[in-house]
Amino acid sequence: MPAYFIFFLAMLGVAVVFYATALGTAAVTRRPLPTLVKGGAADGLQTLHLALAWANVGVCWFAYFNVYRIHVDMAAVSDVAFLAFARAYTSRLPIVVLPYGAGALAAALALWSAPTGVSRRALWGTATLWLLSVASTHWAVDAHDDMHDHGFSNAAFQQLQLAHLARSLCVSAAAVWSMWECRRLRD
Repeated sequence: MPAYFIFFLAMLGVAVVFYATALGTAAVTRRPLPTLVKGGAADGLQTLHLALAWANVGVCWFAYFNVYRIHVDMAAVSDVAFLAFARAYTSRLPIVVLPYGAGALAAALALWSAPTGVSRRALWGTATLWLLSVASTHWAVDAHDDMHDHGFSNAAFQQLQLAHLARSLCVSAAAVWSMWECRRLRD
């Protein structure tokens, strides 16, 4: 497994731990979480999250509407062409998965921050949407693995598309909510 993918999985793992710990802490104490990131750093984290969210919105929808459809086209040419495309696609994943992992991590870490004027509801909502998108990743990875191991199949392609649709919708909703919250702060 490439080092970048281990780093990606580590970011997702840390995001899940931050989120689950925040959820458990909030459920037990029934009080706001302790603030680990304060002041300008919290505002910077919120800005970073917003930038990563919107970058991922573009990547998610581009992959959904364009890149994944190329799998169908390559399979129509030949199994060799399909597998060559799939290997090339996988070799270029760092540009996609690392910002995605960083976005999920930033959203989960934001639960432990106090950005100026950002509501707790917005922080929890965006973090929850990111974690829901992370949960859908397993089905996309399984579909990719099936196609790498057994070649193209409509079932694997549909699974990939559905998983990626869920991820795209969740990340898009998180980005819109974050943008809305930032806009609310300006007014």
